[in-house]
Amino acid sequence: MKIKRLVSGVLSAAVLCTSLVFAMPSAAAKDDFKYSEEYQGSPYYTKLTAALEDTKDKSAMERTLAVALSQEGYKNYATEGVDLEQARKDGLLWTGAELRMNGNRTGNTEYTRWAQRYIMDRPEDTQYLDCDWCAIFASWCLYQAGYSDDERLKRYYYSYYAEPRVEYDADAWIMAFNFRQKGVYYTPKAHHKLDKYNWNTYYHIDVDPLEIPYKPGGLFFVSWDASGQWFDHVAIVVDYDKDTHVLTYTNGNSDGQVITRQMDLDVEEEYRGKKLAKNSDRMMAYVDYDAILPLEQKEITADTTDIEWNRDSNSGIKIKTNSESVIASVSVDGEYLGDNIASNMVMHEGVLSIGKSELTGFQNGEHDMMLTFDDGVVKVKLNIVETYYMGDADGDGAITVSDATLIQRVSIGLETISDVRMRTADVNGDGRVSVLDTTCVQKYVADYTGGTGTTGEYFVA
Repeated sequence: MKIKRLVSGVLSAAVLCTSLVFAMPSAAAKDDFKYSEEYQGSPYYTKLTAALEDTKDKSAMERTLAVALSQEGYKNYATEGVDLEQARKDGLLWTGAELRMNGNRTGNTEYTRWAQRYIMDRPEDTQYLDCDWCAIFASWCLYQAGYSDDERLKRYYYSYYAEPRVEYDADAWIMAFNFRQKGVYYTPKAHHKLDKYNWNTYYHIDVDPLEIPYKPGGLFFVSWDASGQWFDHVAIVVDYDKDTHVLTYTNGNSDGQVITRQMDLDVEEEYRGKKLAKNSDRMMAYVDYDAILPLEQKEITADTTDIEWNRDSNSGIKIKTNSESVIASVSVDGEYLGDNIASNMVMHEGVLSIGKSELTGFQNGEHDMMLTFDDGVVKVKLNIVETYYMGDADGDGAITVSDATLIQRVSIGLETISDVRMRTADVNGDGRVSVLDTTCVQKYVADYTGGTGTTGEYFVA
């Protein structure tokens, strides 16, 4: 599958983001969570329950790996000519599965059922999610291990995409989990992605794929054709031999099933039908997520809650917060500025920078700005002002004889200008625009040292 926006945000169950959440560690992460009847009657449900019980006191990565390994052998029956009765006995389909059979794509699994039913709120009898499911499987494993709940996943999903794009973008499911960047390692193949999405802080860049500290339960991403153009697939590390460079991993949607495989990073070979390439060149990123943030939101504070921004500024604004996460979205007066990828925004060591281009479309005056992080929100007042020069009646940024002429015409009623421009035309400060102001401007243009009033001084509207 194509994880098209990985750096954007798996990089978000994986890769790119900054903070994983933790919830209740149980097979049923919420009381109202329901598995399909077929799945509950299958050996995979029994193995899942046992795996969670056996690892209840283990680390986050150990629990995720145990969940994944418990599903070994689960097949996706989205192919033609399937023995539906046998598939049901295997616990691999659910009610109405015949409607979801598709020989060209995958997705008819208990894992995509979870995504459809509990994240997207789709009815049980609707068409299945028509998508590749490697990321959904990894996300499901994280969910089962207790790192989130469906409401939080849903909030993440919509904050990153603003619309339900799950049909062909299964990467959204893994993007719902945000990991600390200090635990993310990027290989040279991913460098161009980081250059493109430079809104976050990266700690481990251009790491040799052979030297990445792979650990059981960690997540890694590959580009099957070794081009680095896409994050094609996500898998869960089982083991890594530092001497032989053989990586053992388990994953979903590998030949339509959950299966454990090995990859020798030193070997050059064709893989998944892609061109000949060295396996180490296929590696894009790895994430270690032992450190996770608590689920509850904390109070987000900013160094200032009142910001004045002048349109004449060469840059935008900077706001320092105590958030340990990435910025999810910014809105002004309820108008969405875009997500943390599409917008001209950068989050670096707790300081949010919003580019000038994001602010120029708003009118002068006070605005309500809300910054949404994955661990809370903070509200600030934004006052947009504009600097003018006294005497610049025509607003071209320069004070010339044209301004003197315009002020004279305004004073006798032959021209009208805006209220702000009227105030900048009153350079002698007597509260009205008259020929006296014209004279002051003329003297300023002629380089007089006196009698120019406030001509040339700043005026802030």
